[in-house]
Amino acid sequence: MAVDYREQYLPEELEPFWPNEILKMSVAVLVLLAIVMLCVAVPVALEELDIVRGHVEEPANPREVPPHIRPEWYFLAVYEYLRLMPQEVLGVSGKTLGVVSSGLAIPLLLLIPFVYRKGAHRRSGVIYSAVVTLAIAGFLILTAIPLWPPPPLFALAAVIAIIVFYSLIASECRGIRKHLKSRGSLR
Repeated sequence: MAVDYREQYLPEELEPFWPNEILKMSVAVLVLLAIVMLCVAVPVALEELDIVRGHVEEPANPREVPPHIRPEWYFLAVYEYLRLMPQEVLGVSGKTLGVVSSGLAIPLLLLIPFVYRKGAHRRSGVIYSAVVTLAIAGFLILTAIPLWPPPPLFALAAVIAIIVFYSLIASECRGIRKHLKSRGSLR
């Protein structure tokens, strides 16, 4: 049951939520942000003013990561792709190029079903099959490079995954063709 505060308190003891409570919360948030910014800015300022010595050792080299430090298996392909990028390409940093190109690959992969759907009534062409096969093989190779020599279980899982993938694709294509044929849409 809701409590009516107007019955418990006198009108002069109550204050409106807007703007009083909102202003109090805004001040609290701004103070908290100021404290966080202070924690970030003070060490940098002390290092710049040479009051405190900061990083004396050599900065880390991302291309010489010890082999025992690596991401989980499902990020290995992207990790290896970023490591294989050159230092600089046409004046653009290799890190930037790697992140942007892998970021553009995701929307392109998401668009494939919509592009492929236009030609679903026809058999998939050699070019489409080759591109899909190369994409899957590239992903598996980039995943396997940091794991080389691959554990037998990974190699077996990769072979089974390829077989299941292509059998599912073939089954789906047969189903689509059968459905289109029954509707009379297939030429």
